[in-house]
Amino acid sequence: MMRKQLNKRVWWVTGAAAIAALALFVLWAIFSRQSVIEVRVADVADSDSLVCYFVEPNFQLRWIHSVEKQWWEEQYLREADGLLLTTTYFQAFGAGTPSTENVAPIKKEGYVGYQINQRFPHLNWVVSRLTQGEIDYAGQRILIHQLVLDYSEVTIMPKAYSPIDRFNKDFCHELPSDGSQ
Repeated sequence: MMRKQLNKRVWWVTGAAAIAALALFVLWAIFSRQSVIEVRVADVADSDSLVCYFVEPNFQLRWIHSVEKQWWEEQYLREADGLLLTTTYFQAFGAGTPSTENVAPIKKEGYVGYQINQRFPHLNWVVSRLTQGEIDYAGQRILIHQLVLDYSEVTIMPKAYSPIDRFNKDFCHELPSDGSQ
């Protein structure tokens, strides 16, 4: 009789511990957040929209300037309340090029670089096949111009995702770079 009561008590304690663990997991899934960079495009070839994310705080936008036909690069850092444009590099120096800023501390061969340090709440970036826009981060190169229709607006913003949000969205590097779905 005593053994039967002990087994019953063990089952109750085990069940209560399992329910408590499940409740803690659900609360964690609902309330925990991870800072990410979200990339969003409203109109994508053969689809309604594209939303992907990456967790690295540093990234770079690259494109070919429409007038000089040379590569431009902008380096960004994710902050709690927005994005910080840290430096810009370009191969050609022409009208509209920032020239009053401090020279970038890191030199890139073949480029002129300036330290900018300007904050933005988010970025709206128009890309096309002519400008060959791409997003580079953590050794990944996303050829965004191949994934979207010409002259699509790409919105890049810092966000905080819950684990549930992360299951519903793709990492940007998991998207095919050739534009196929």
